[in-house]
Amino acid sequence: MATEEEIYLSISLPNYKTSKLNTLMAQTDLLQILKKLHKLKVLSRRKCDLKKSLQKQITSTLIQIDSIQNKLPTSKVPKTIQKRKKIEKKETFSKRSTIEKELQLINEKLRELNS
Repeated sequence: MATEEEIYLSISLPNYKTSKLNTLMAQTDLLQILKKLHKLKVLSRRKCDLKKSLQKQITSTLIQIDSIQNKLPTSKVPKTIQKRKKIEKKETFSKRSTIEKELQLINEKLRELNS
């Protein structure tokens, strides 16, 4: 006989099987999610470590570049040459204009092939 703490219910066999199947599927889904979360934690730690090591490498590289630049002699360039360099920089074309020129050339070639 059942005590006050125990309660028994009768459930039909198909209902029992479907509910048992649903609970087992939910458990497997939860375990898979936990597994993926663990992998995510490991990957995030690895990402953090990689970022730190990259930062260290970048700073050491910058320090080396600075030391090399300090060792190199500085040259004094006449003002006329400096002006020429500025003019040359202004003559560079934007990416958009070069792309448009390439498109025009391709279109011309296509027209030649079609005619």
